[in-house]
Amino acid sequence: GGEILFPIRLGFSGTPSDLLPLELGSCHYEAGTDGKMIRFLTSPDVMDLRLLDFPGGWTVKKLLQSIAETEPSPHALIDTGALITGMENMEVGKFLMEKGLKDLDGVVFLDREDRQMIILREGWRVMKLAQCGIS
Repeated sequence: GGEILFPIRLGFSGTPSDLLPLELGSCHYEAGTDGKMIRFLTSPDVMDLRLLDFPGGWTVKKLLQSIAETEPSPHALIDTGALITGMENMEVGKFLMEKGLKDLDGVVFLDREDRQMIILREGWRVMKLAQCGIS
């Protein structure tokens, strides 16, 4: 809503971006938020670090196979280096379940429209996450 309807407009986004309507002005970032996020995501309590040595060099599928075979199954894959290329997110999820992740019923991914989707191990059905009934 514009200034006529709402003289004060507040908003929140987890994405640091200045892509806002001009009438909202510039984004004001909370000091220290990026540092807190990095500290959390690099904590040994929530992440694991391994040195991988692939004979003959690495490929996307070798990397995904290694992730799929990890025990216990990882609950998140954050590809910060954009290493996983040449596959759609749904294809990555299916590949991971075909090669491992035996204790998981499905893999959540973002589709081309940035919708939260899930591919279920049972029947390889793909649906919106909110409709799957898995908690």
